Amino acid sequence: MKEKRARKSHAPRERTIQGVCKSWRSMISDPSFVEAHRSRSATTLLISFPDMHRPRRKHHLFSISDGEARQLSGCPHWNTSQSVNGLICLYEQHDRSFPKLSFRVTLCNPSTRERVTLPPTHFSNPDLRFDHQHISLGFDPSTKTYKILKVWFERYNSIICEILTLGSHAWRIIKDGLEYALETKGICLNGTIYWADARYISEDYPHFVVMQNRVIAFDVGEEKFRSVPFPPEAPIWDKYMLSIIQIGGRMAIADYQQVATGISTVMLIWKLEDSVNGIWSQKRILLPECWIHRSVLNPRLCHFCVASSDGGKIILIPSGFFRDFYVLHCDVEDGRLWREAIRRPPQDDWDSRSSIVTCRQVCEYVESLVSLKEICRL
Repeated sequence: MKEKRARKSHAPRERTIQGVCKSWRSMISDPSFVEAHRSRSATTLLISFPDMHRPRRKHHLFSISDGEARQLSGCPHWNTSQSVNGLICLYEQHDRSFPKLSFRVTLCNPSTRERVTLPPTHFSNPDLRFDHQHISLGFDPSTKTYKILKVWFERYNSIICEILTLGSHAWRIIKDGLEYALETKGICLNGTIYWADARYISEDYPHFVVMQNRVIAFDVGEEKFRSVPFPPEAPIWDKYMLSIIQIGGRMAIADYQQVATGISTVMLIWKLEDSVNGIWSQKRILLPECWIHRSVLNPRLCHFCVASSDGGKIILIPSGFFRDFYVLHCDVEDGRLWREAIRRPPQDDWDSRSSIVTCRQVCEYVESLVSLKEICRL
């Protein structure tokens, strides 16, 4: 495995588009220019880390690009959605220690540092007894429309789904919603949001528990959920040891539970070739021996998580990233691996980041000039 220097990428920087002439602003606001810029921008990573030294443990965003980790200012949050066209949602999460959170949702463009707080939902009253909420950002390419899906999970197993079309001012309830809770962060591709995990189908604890893999798809345009046939030969997935990624514009699942539990060095990549008929392809990636030789008290605190990169490549982020400061790149087609050292940020930025990196804290990101004022019609 050889070391390679990071290639030049267009990473989000701490800058904002202000004080420019009208002709320049008009050009960079043109939809064709915005799309051309996005299509030429390289994929980088955003990692969300809690600040253990501050009350309520708000999180901060770090961008990982050009071989450097840097903190993005102006983005304190509790949770993030996946990124779509360079936009992400920041939102609060229910915490029994802080029962009076506002449940507000903020749309953010880290490249331009624009932020818009979205209207309250039907269920934003903190006195309501919801265990937690799940936020996903979606984009319908046929209408160029952005939508935000919010799923509430009530402690007695009732599930409520709301959706907001950006540019409108009211959330709507989806009647034909979900039967089971969403346990993983989704990914939006070609107008569809995908999630994958395993669910209980019967239980007689402690004698036996029967589980089944599932893949859920949500059509952003039609606003409907459906099940996607999963690969029958796949082992039962563990939400703590899989990452939902994209390879070549298609949804894929990186399953690394065999590595996390010390069984083997093989990571399985399941790529969805046909979502209607449930046709999947499989790749086996052989990881370094040292990645399974560390003792693990809890396998669910995995040594790494996986994110998408450009050109059919993926990135493996160690769980102790803010201690080791490196990532591992992988070419999915030929299984080639190479390590990239990351320059650490100033001491004040990373000294208090002591949490383990999980797939819930990582999202792929592409620099974008999308104007929040235009899509939200402010």
